[in-house]
Amino acid sequence: MCIDIRVEMEEILELNDHDLGDGDILYQNDDSEVPLDNTFDMTLATSHSYLGDNLQVLRGRTLLDNGIYVNLPLWPPESTQPRWLVLFPGGTLPIVARNSRPIEMLRQCIAKDRTFGVVCVRDVNSVGTTAEIYEYTEESLMHGLEEVRVKAKGRQRFKIIRIKNTTGRIPVADVRILPEVELGAPNYESRIASLDRLRGPTTDRNIKRLNKVAKIDSAITPWPSWVYHLYDPNRLSAKIHNYLKFLQSKGGNIPSDPTELSFWVAQNLVITPKTALSLLEIDSVIFRLQREEKLLRKLANNIFVCKRCGAKVARQTDVFQMNEEGVQSAYCNPAGAIHETITLHKAQSLVLDNAPASTEYSWFPGYAWTIAHCGGCRFHMGWRFTATRRDLKPQSFWGLTRTSLAWGERESHYCDEWDSDDENNENNDQSDTEFLPPYSNIH
Repeated sequence: MCIDIRVEMEEILELNDHDLGDGDILYQNDDSEVPLDNTFDMTLATSHSYLGDNLQVLRGRTLLDNGIYVNLPLWPPESTQPRWLVLFPGGTLPIVARNSRPIEMLRQCIAKDRTFGVVCVRDVNSVGTTAEIYEYTEESLMHGLEEVRVKAKGRQRFKIIRIKNTTGRIPVADVRILPEVELGAPNYESRIASLDRLRGPTTDRNIKRLNKVAKIDSAITPWPSWVYHLYDPNRLSAKIHNYLKFLQSKGGNIPSDPTELSFWVAQNLVITPKTALSLLEIDSVIFRLQREEKLLRKLANNIFVCKRCGAKVARQTDVFQMNEEGVQSAYCNPAGAIHETITLHKAQSLVLDNAPASTEYSWFPGYAWTIAHCGGCRFHMGWRFTATRRDLKPQSFWGLTRTSLAWGERESHYCDEWDSDDENNENNDQSDTEFLPPYSNIH
């Protein structure tokens, strides 16, 4: 064994980083994309400037200790609100509230620690995310109505222990703050320290060298190197980054930290609430990355289709970033409906309303929106945004709601294996409130 290791070490020292074999590349996207010329200030979409510039910034941050038990009010406080919303740590939740119960809840949160819980399923042992309010304002409207506008940030995962005040005005629960299980390289303790100078970041350029180093490290352990690779957060992160190269080529900003990346991918994947909730329930960052890598690998060559009729809408590589937080973000209209919207620079099989484009309450300042429907079944898909200035690029793009899209195979019929759960059947019945355009006169 000593002779074999010595030979391997000599090969590593002679190895050039540019000497890569075809089988050593982590992932190669077949769809080469030309970088988009994007002059839009993505911070405007990230800051949700459509909510107004009179929001008060609340200083400080509430960080709850892992494992402690706390009492949290639950959002949304009314059953009429969409129950499919899944918030991940790092995500932004914009809120426009005009009913008495949500306003009362938000006021109580502001007076206390500005933190409430967002949970999709309100049962014991259900997992949700704490949301901390960081901007807030109140206004008096006509006819004695009040309006509260809020921006909240997802912070920490929690599990419901007991639900209280189920018959009261505001639902409250005792919850336990869940820790994130973060582990380093699986064979770090048994590694050969003399080879540390040959290690480095997991990239296409040095993957062959790292594979040889890992092979030597594992020679003195019971398991081969490929087993350790399955549980290496850096290698899993590198694989995910390679699947998402088409986003980076268009100016997308993807986190490098494994924990942040795991939540970013879960927030930006077009998946059903059931699948999103299953990702939120995973305590280990490594296991969450493994699941997401499997999803991305399976969906790499698939397309977006209309959830109702299966008409082809776009390719996965048509997605690009117009918000600093990612390609898919939650936006709110004046009626309080929250739309998780993904941005694409190209789409097909869609038809536009005859109404003129409007700039009121536009989620992307400088762009006017027009309602878009599926050309086959007239299902509400989202909006087309058109630039109001010639110097603004892109000149147009699509913002499609997550609830309107499903996955289909590129060369075959409509297929979405995560669309079989019963919760998605409710999306076929579009209520007047849920699918309002970005701006509406309905209060």
